[in-house]
Amino acid sequence: MTPASTSQTKTARKARNTASPEDQEQAILAAAEAEFTSVGVRRANMDEVAVQAGVSRSTLYRRFPNKEALLLAVANGLYERGMHRLTQAVVGLGPAEAVVEAFAEGAVMITEDPLMRRLVLTDSEMRGITSAVTALFVDMVTDRVAATLRDAGATMPDEDLHLAVELHVRLVISYLEVPASDERQHPDAVRDLAAKFLAPMIW
Repeated sequence: MTPASTSQTKTARKARNTASPEDQEQAILAAAEAEFTSVGVRRANMDEVAVQAGVSRSTLYRRFPNKEALLLAVANGLYERGMHRLTQAVVGLGPAEAVVEAFAEGAVMITEDPLMRRLVLTDSEMRGITSAVTALFVDMVTDRVAATLRDAGATMPDEDLHLAVELHVRLVISYLEVPASDERQHPDAVRDLAAKFLAPMIW
């Protein structure tokens, strides 16, 4: 590293250190997203995240004691953005149509978002972590999707709705972990698949 770049890094850190804890945390999460996207989970370096966020190592580790905690925070932010996008995609639709569009939008997100694609499809290190929180993740997604479908007009009993949505979520996880090798991954094909087999389960 050249003296000039070292000076720039110190300046960035000083500026960050005067920011609020919330701003520092957002900077850390943004830097972590970039690091995980660029090199994956195994090669991601906590010190590099601290440098790019402009915070000290002690500040980083005080908020996120290890790489797994940082990854889970990043994954949670990705989940919240994804759920917001899915919710917006089904505004004004009935329950069956909402199922179809949610699946199609999910396929687009996996294709377009490099971090989501890496974490869900290509990073084997992520699977060891997600396996420990799969049940919690399924419950969270099921609750949110079931509530969205209820708002869209689903009239089936709550227990049946949750069971049907949980089945959908588990199918999606399996489908993404072992993706089809043909055009069935295309959003239009996903939409047709959802319309034919999944939408009839919701009423």
